[in-house]
Amino acid sequence: SVIWSPRSNISLYGHTAQVPMMAKVGVSIALGTDWTASGSINLLRELQCAADLNEKQFGNFFTARDLWQMVTFNAALATATNDVLGQIAVGKMGDLSIFIGKPDRQEHQAVVRAGVEDVALVLRSGLPMYGDATVLEALGATDAGKCEVLDVCGVSKRICAERETGKKLADLETAAVKPIYQLFGCGVPSKEPTCVPYRE
Repeated sequence: SVIWSPRSNISLYGHTAQVPMMAKVGVSIALGTDWTASGSINLLRELQCAADLNEKQFGNFFTARDLWQMVTFNAALATATNDVLGQIAVGKMGDLSIFIGKPDRQEHQAVVRAGVEDVALVLRSGLPMYGDATVLEALGATDAGKCEVLDVCGVSKRICAERETGKKLADLETAAVKPIYQLFGCGVPSKEPTCVPYRE
């Protein structure tokens, strides 16, 4: 397996690994964000980078399903956690993310081209952690359950930070060392490292 971090590769070195060639010879490609100093703010932005490279540099070698698999099953294989993660199956952890599709973004494209506002629900071991406020509230993740409301790009979400850490989100942000990136960005984050190769 190879864990591919294209944004960090490009911003630091001007280009990235020839992952289509690796895939042709049977290497399993996973996708990771590397670190925020030179990489993406989150995995969704890394997927956007990979999708843009795939379209503009790799002649659409990878399908949307291939890109989606890089952050699910292939990532579990690369980290040797595929016995518990990476698939929806009996006996697995039940870590699951659900995205909102749009007319131009169906099936795997709904994930590959998603923004942070498109994340409808995140479960860890079947427990609601984050997502649209109405969805989390229907699942019992309310203020009483230590899941606070958060506006994400104009969409009302809930995040269960206090339930997990014992601290509200604002307290965690205050205690953190000043981040390179904000908690999330709407659209393209400010000062995002480039994903456009500048070297052949």
